Amino acid sequence: MSKINKRVVVIGPVLPFRGGIAQHTTMLRRALDEMSDTLTISFSRQYPAWIFPGESDRDPDYEGHYEEKTEYLIDSLNPLSWRKAVKRVLAFKPDTVVIPWWTVFWAPCFGYISWALKRKNIKVVFFCHNAVEHESAKWKVLLTKSVLKQASRFVVHTQEDKRNILNLLPEAKIAVQPHPIYDHFPEAKGELPRRRALELLFYGFVRPYKGLDDLIDAMGQLKGKDIQLTIAGEFWKGEEETRNRITELGLDEQIELRPRYHTDQETAELFHRADVVVLPYRSATGSGVVPIAYHYNKPVIVTSVGGLPDVVKDGQTGFVVPVKDASALVQAINQLDPQLSELMWPQIIKFKGSLSWERLALIVMPSS
Repeated sequence: MSKINKRVVVIGPVLPFRGGIAQHTTMLRRALDEMSDTLTISFSRQYPAWIFPGESDRDPDYEGHYEEKTEYLIDSLNPLSWRKAVKRVLAFKPDTVVIPWWTVFWAPCFGYISWALKRKNIKVVFFCHNAVEHESAKWKVLLTKSVLKQASRFVVHTQEDKRNILNLLPEAKIAVQPHPIYDHFPEAKGELPRRRALELLFYGFVRPYKGLDDLIDAMGQLKGKDIQLTIAGEFWKGEEETRNRITELGLDEQIELRPRYHTDQETAELFHRADVVVLPYRSATGSGVVPIAYHYNKPVIVTSVGGLPDVVKDGQTGFVVPVKDASALVQAINQLDPQLSELMWPQIIKFKGSLSWERLALIVMPSS
């Protein structure tokens, strides 16, 4: 497409950093670059080792990768690097600066950068993945508010995120656009064999708010049925308790635990094998797992929390069930089989056609 005469700076994690925020920022950066002059400023060091729960915050699939038009300048613990980033932004003379927001850890760094840019009359757009953290506290909310008030406007993926921002900043200007499809994941090679008639997948970081306990309890009610669950993702906490619960319920043969980070190709294989992806979250604003599932034309089972129901057409692209309700999960799982999953494909394909990165980039772009 033809470029718009605008200059945009994106500040945040991009490849080779891993995780949903880095993937999101990378895809948004690329879409913006198709229609404007861009500069991306990322990190020389994102998280210190003592705070990151995983093995590494770098994606092994992208070792040695450097994203185009990106300068890896910011050290999260070095304020001098924050000042360097501000100087680089000012030299670029952008119309807009886009900063993702997802955790209060970034309050000192992003707070300083957005404050310094606002003083120079540079418009800052915060892209809020989580306006308020899932496991929050009053001091985190206050600190978040102090940072977000530097923004000229916001972009979010869900109405829930919009409400959360308005609770903090009632006069905020907020645009809402559903999460685009993660279409950069590779095709599957079909390397993982099926084990049972119905294959379920729980994917991503395992944290208490994601309700894995409820899904395991549901599997307890499905014990002995021709159903297999794969849990694929790093645990922030509770791995030993999860293993013990699986054994206690006698589900060692029906639940496969893969407690680690998975590369893009491994992710492709996991989603290819699955008949349905289950997100039994107890709280949520949105999730990057649903767009991955839709990329592979897989239906989802989600709970009725946050923005999850906004991206699921109940009975067409998946099922929406009550939160913290193992029996409701059982009922939804019992409705599914591989044939029904395939019958949902046309609805999933139709729905995901409206979820493009280009459309999101146009919303993020500065107005004339």
